[in-house]
Amino acid sequence: MDDWKTATRLVHAGTRRSQYGEMSEAIFLTQGFVYDSAEQAEARFIEAGPDEFIYARYGNPTVRMFEDR
Repeated sequence: MDDWKTATRLVHAGTRRSQYGEMSEAIFLTQGFVYDSAEQAEARFIEAGPDEFIYARYGNPTVRMFEDR
């Protein structure tokens, strides 16, 4: 990485890599969340922590990755 130009560093800085050593994170193009009941869904919306994804428009792993970068 020391010999990369500035633009390349800006694009790839902060990249999380798995044990496979890929060059970029996985992109989640779609996601679904299943709840057993309306009550369970309501409870998750009320009690979800900052690292829990409950509804795609509120956040998803791909958006979080870009926010963290």
